[in-house]
Amino acid sequence: MNNSVNFTKKINLVLVGFVLLAVGLGCSGSFSVGKPEMPTTEQQNALVKQTMKDFTKGIEDGNFSALNQSASKEFQKQVGADKFKTAFQSMIDKKDVVVPILESAETMTPQYSGTPAIQEEGGGYTLPLSGSFATEPAKNNFNFKYVWQDSQWKLLSVEVRM
Repeated sequence: MNNSVNFTKKINLVLVGFVLLAVGLGCSGSFSVGKPEMPTTEQQNALVKQTMKDFTKGIEDGNFSALNQSASKEFQKQVGADKFKTAFQSMIDKKDVVVPILESAETMTPQYSGTPAIQEEGGGYTLPLSGSFATEPAKNNFNFKYVWQDSQWKLLSVEVRM
């Protein structure tokens, strides 16, 4: 049997494709004025890699406070670090296998699905970044959404699958 298939069966990673979304994009007071410039590819890569690094640390420690701190105000209000832990408990339970795969993404360049673009949404601006890292033995897929807030991109939603 193929090692990748065997691996997938062994740790049962029909994984947490759990999306945590913050509601309340219509709150005009928390958005920066003016449309932001499109981040360069290097800036996009840095955003994704930092989010993955914070996510990996959360899986490893069972504490998502660093990831939560990088999130938007709406996200922080609605999805605390405890909810992250509950949502990703199956990955935490398998952290001995999952963390090395996630950590290997740190040295890789993300491969994006489609062309990233800023979107106007609910009176503000969002930047969805979706793609994958060619990690082994399981590919690491991500779907992150950031919101322009306080003159910087802040995490609005997170989805990680293997």
